[in-house]
Amino acid sequence: MRRVLFAFFLFSFSCATSQKSSVEPLPFPERNPIGSGVEVPTPLPSSVNSLDECIRHLLFADRYISVSDYPSAKEEIEEAGKTCSKENPDYLYMKAVLLEAEEKRREAYNYYWRAAKRYLKEKNMEQVFKCYSSMLSINPDGKEVKELKPYFEDYDY
Repeated sequence: MRRVLFAFFLFSFSCATSQKSSVEPLPFPERNPIGSGVEVPTPLPSSVNSLDECIRHLLFADRYISVSDYPSAKEEIEEAGKTCSKENPDYLYMKAVLLEAEEKRREAYNYYWRAAKRYLKEKNMEQVFKCYSSMLSINPDGKEVKELKPYFEDYDY
């Protein structure tokens, strides 16, 4: 019995004095608690200053939203609002994402709808789908959602 206790004590002591391996944190930003409505940030181009001022502010807003820094994202979107057209679909979409993050879901729904209409005119169906899926999560029975639904129905099933 003494040998077992001595061996246990020796084992415990050796574990307590061994060096702990340092685990390096991952270089990725933390996940957003909102979930699927938020996209992964796109890498910034090497020369941000060469971009249009509107696009630059929207890219920075996207970065801030992806790391849940909503006050900074709001500032960037306000700056983008000064240089972007009020009917720019990218501006409308980013404004909607921010409003949804701030839990102003009804207002976000309206911005998603406006952005979806502009993207439809540009025939950018990938962005229309993003707007549609966000609208679907806010109000699945909305009149606007029903208008967009035929674009995304798959008749093969």
